[in-house]
Amino acid sequence: PAYEHSTAEVVDLITARAYAAVDTMRAVLDAVDTEDPSTADILHQLIDGLEKLAWLIKSENRKV
Repeated sequence: PAYEHSTAEVVDLITARAYAAVDTMRAVLDAVDTEDPSTADILHQLIDGLEKLAWLIKSENRKV
């Protein structure tokens, strides 16, 4: 059916959205750091964690 997607396509979609969220957080990181360094540290940890998760999900499409 038209609404079905392949596993590889869904992995790519999830990965793209995770990296988009990382890009958004990176875009505001400097402004947050200026206002509240403690919050910026938390944001940095979130960025690191989400990048790792995106890499792990992306590796599902890796060909061996």
